[in-house]
Amino acid sequence: MAFATDAAERDRVGNDGDDGLDDAWRAPDGGDPPEELAIERDEPVARYTSFRIGGPADYLARPANPEALRETLAWGRAEGLPVTVIGGGSNLLVSDRGIRGLAVVYRSERAPIEVDERGDEVRLTVPAQRMLSGVGRYCCERGWAGFDWAVGLPGTVGGAVANNAGAHGTEMIENVDTLTVVMPDGALRTHGRDWLRARYRHTILRSPVLAERPVGAFVVSVGLRLRRGDRDELLALAEEHAAWRKEHQPRKPCAGSIFKNPPGTWAGLLIEEAGLKGYQFGGAQISPLHANFIVNVGGATAADVLAVIRHAQRVVREGRGIELETEVELVGDWRL
Repeated sequence: MAFATDAAERDRVGNDGDDGLDDAWRAPDGGDPPEELAIERDEPVARYTSFRIGGPADYLARPANPEALRETLAWGRAEGLPVTVIGGGSNLLVSDRGIRGLAVVYRSERAPIEVDERGDEVRLTVPAQRMLSGVGRYCCERGWAGFDWAVGLPGTVGGAVANNAGAHGTEMIENVDTLTVVMPDGALRTHGRDWLRARYRHTILRSPVLAERPVGAFVVSVGLRLRRGDRDELLALAEEHAAWRKEHQPRKPCAGSIFKNPPGTWAGLLIEEAGLKGYQFGGAQISPLHANFIVNVGGATAADVLAVIRHAQRVVREGRGIELETEVELVGDWRL
């Protein structure tokens, strides 16, 4: 097992992200947020992430429904705050410096699902704040086929849409019919699935090209199209998926898969062949169980995780000539 503690290595990997903020930006010193919005100041984000990592947010809100979300965004807009929606808290790495502006934790298992059954076809309108795994099980229990792959996966439905999440040979876009997003000005807009321009672990909502990304647009609901199936078979398949994850994926705090799979191979295989299983930097470790997972073995910082990411990328690049692209998203204040 490798263990990196060299100070020069820590300095070299550093915080090299960019949150798009002007270097002189500071949280406004205006009045307190309205009490009805229940917005907290300097709230640690780590408790809301699956990595259990992340510094404080200047402001943090937990709206339970689209109306509360729109009111929260309106307040943030009036205060001139940049907004970050972290949903279920998976698939992201929050900076040790935290999140400048307003962080929105948008998740709720109580939001109702609308159902429209049409013969062998079932159409659902699912609130984006619902947890993905729970929706997958909800569908299987009712004999609705096409969403069994989601059982056991972390994160929210909205996050799964934005990232085109997938597993067991299925991607989110295969089930999406429509989606409704809230814009920075509070307006709601509904789009067909083609608007997402989805491909492997990518949609327009996560595009690195700012000119095409609808900055500040957040998913609030998703229209899914499923088909009828056999309830018992679907539940058995869901349990099979969940059991596979328990056997092959780590249980320690993590953010899911760190890297996208390069064409024709698997990121975890490349990292394992490079001899990096178990490689550790501070409190962050490449899982001995699955090499495409970095786990928090205790007290890990975001800088520790980023160091492991950069080391794995460098070793695979130098050994195989393949550039590993991160699937996990860097969020928050990563300025040097």
